[in-house]
Amino acid sequence: MTERAFTVADSRKYTLSLCRMAGLDVFIQKVPRTILYYLCYWVNTSYHIFCFYTFYKHRQNVMIVLQCLSIWGAAGQCSVKTILALIHRRIMRKSFQFLTIKQDKSEEDPEIYANYLKWAKRLNLIQRTIFFVLNNNIVLLSLYVILSLVIFNERKHIVICNIPGLDFDTNSSLTSYVIHVIYQFIALVVGVYELIILDGLFAYFICNGAAVAETILLTVDRMTSKIEQNELSDDATTERIKEIVFLQKEYMEYVQYLDEMYSSMLLMQFGSFALSGSVALYVGGSSDWFAIYGVVLTSFTQLFFYNLLGTVVLTKNHQITQRFFEINWFQMCDRNKKYILLMIQRSQNMKTITVGHLAPLNLETGMSIYKALYSYFLLLKDVFK
Repeated sequence: MTERAFTVADSRKYTLSLCRMAGLDVFIQKVPRTILYYLCYWVNTSYHIFCFYTFYKHRQNVMIVLQCLSIWGAAGQCSVKTILALIHRRIMRKSFQFLTIKQDKSEEDPEIYANYLKWAKRLNLIQRTIFFVLNNNIVLLSLYVILSLVIFNERKHIVICNIPGLDFDTNSSLTSYVIHVIYQFIALVVGVYELIILDGLFAYFICNGAAVAETILLTVDRMTSKIEQNELSDDATTERIKEIVFLQKEYMEYVQYLDEMYSSMLLMQFGSFALSGSVALYVGGSSDWFAIYGVVLTSFTQLFFYNLLGTVVLTKNHQITQRFFEINWFQMCDRNKKYILLMIQRSQNMKTITVGHLAPLNLETGMSIYKALYSYFLLLKDVFK
């Protein structure tokens, strides 16, 4: 029996299934909130409270504070993302519904559907890569505890987080240690899967947005081909241009919604990259906590992934502008020439996704963050050497 072919609807279903794993599908559709949804907020809140307690309780031990800080920085982006997704849930639902309508409508046109399917396959690869990379943190941090116990007969914590009222010393009460490890494991799993969902959702919006942009490009190419073959009257050309103008307007509004949803989120994300990444590099080189390199790998991968997707939006914007310039406007009547001029003017002011409205989300911005992360790492080495 042959395997059923992958479809655009499968990509949408997979994204929904990811969101349901932690009850976060409420962000993109109106469904009852489950215990998993509330668990995400409870675990996030309690973890931050316990981290602040750890900073205070162990303030004399610099290494413990830095070990706690290396994970806390990554956990901060998780909490901020979740809260901002809740704040912008109406825009998220509107954007998700917009894409669903576009995907369903694309089935009427094989060429347009092929574009959506191409990006759906790329999205599926990205989401599965995110799933693999982030789950490595659970594996590495858990393996660190298990190997320390089995090989060296030493108790280790999964992450550095002291629960108030319990002794954090691994050589003290077994009950206290087990409670700490169980809580730390729950917090780790919840945090990782929240990031898998929210990062995967960002990829879903960007990849399908690229498919919407390619629909504009395909529509322009079709019109240009008809004009070159003298198969369109002036009135028919006007209708085609109006269709393109409408598609351009929809796309520009969609990108603006994405920037509104993700601009502040990305600012926090990049800040946490520089903080947790640099501290984690220092901690990994100054202790036997080898599992922390999983956090470093995740930070570098996430940063590259976000900026790569931001570059996709910029590239599509440039392609749309370039394609408008290439339209054979000289064969049109004066009325249609004015419409083309309007399209070109609008395309030169197309929105993109930004980092806190300070810089565009692209690979160049990503390199700046990498440099900042390395600079902070060198600073830590100088301060604590």
